[in-house]
Amino acid sequence: MNGAAYAGTRYAGAGTLDAQGAAFRSGAVGYPHYNAAAFAAYPNAWRPTNVVSASLYTHPGYSGLARGLGVAATPIAYDYGSNVVVQPSAVYINGDSVGTPQEYAQQATDIAAAGQATQPAENSKWLPLGVFAVVEGDATSSDDVFQLAVNPQGIIRGNYQNVKSDQVETITGSVDKQTQRAAWTIGSDQTPVYEAGLANLTKDVTPILVQNAEGQPHQMSLIRLPQPEDQAAGSAAPSGSQ
Repeated sequence: MNGAAYAGTRYAGAGTLDAQGAAFRSGAVGYPHYNAAAFAAYPNAWRPTNVVSASLYTHPGYSGLARGLGVAATPIAYDYGSNVVVQPSAVYINGDSVGTPQEYAQQATDIAAAGQATQPAENSKWLPLGVFAVVEGDATSSDDVFQLAVNPQGIIRGNYQNVKSDQVETITGSVDKQTQRAAWTIGSDQTPVYEAGLANLTKDVTPILVQNAEGQPHQMSLIRLPQPEDQAAGSAAPSGSQ
């Protein structure tokens, strides 16, 4: 997955995001049913095991994540384009400069790399964060899907699928528990780096940042996909590697 129609952040209010999510889901047909068995046929996939929910589509909400990961009960907001604004020479959070875009991107790279370098324990428990379409701009369709989960140590695992090409790759990353920034990459690639606040990943529609190799951020959105009505319960049973 690649491409960047613009650099930096742009404002999209809650109403705009909700409308985009509703329009997207109304036409979201033809997506695979994501469960452990569905990934068994793909050699590059992460095979979910020890998932604490019967479905990869569910998540515990922020309060559940806070308890499970041992982070602050109050979420830190990363509303890209609103309280987090990227300009050509600086990144601002709540109006305060926190460094250049390249410095901010390097932080995301380090967070993702920490999870990539860490091998989770074999008996690690996984909290599903959900299944999301990765959407460009104000689009209401996408071939790109993220399935994400996190363990109590803050390690992120999951799968990326391009539905059109049927390409599946493992997602690796982590959550920085102090800042509540989550960041991850696809397969063996070091870039692009995808980042979001931990609380963002409990929402139905949320902006995220995508950092390229030059440290230039590009804003996209995640839209949560609903569990297919005919998907059997208990489909996230153990079936493979960590």
